[in-house]
Amino acid sequence: MRAVDLFCGCGGLSLGFEKAGMDIVAAFDNWPDALAVYRRNFTHPAIQADLMDIEASAKAISPFRPDIIIGGPPCQDFSSAGKRDENNGRGDLTIAYAEIVSRIRPQWFVMENVERILKTQKLQDALTIFRTAGYGITYMVLNAAL
Repeated sequence: MRAVDLFCGCGGLSLGFEKAGMDIVAAFDNWPDALAVYRRNFTHPAIQADLMDIEASAKAISPFRPDIIIGGPPCQDFSSAGKRDENNGRGDLTIAYAEIVSRIRPQWFVMENVERILKTQKLQDALTIFRTAGYGITYMVLNAAL
């Protein structure tokens, strides 16, 4: 299954999905330092892109023909460790993720974030975008602590 990772950071989500048998065909992020680390760990394209630019992002992602899009939009605006103001700007990237997924229309998508996102309007707006695009939604809180 062909996967594209958005907000790939240094590649944690890509690594997990790769170990689960997915073929990660491309990754996108806007943070040069994280992409430098990513490129040392993976051989597929890791592309610097402003994912807030939905049209340009969709155009760059489409040729990879993903069956699934995975991604973890930045959590700082939602995290209990942060300022917890979903309107600081980074929260808008959750909406951008939903818009990109709805334009590319992969068969599946996985979005990872912090538990506190469940209490935000940004998540509700993203869920509306996903549902309008025809996706059924299942979500859960996963405690991955050892």
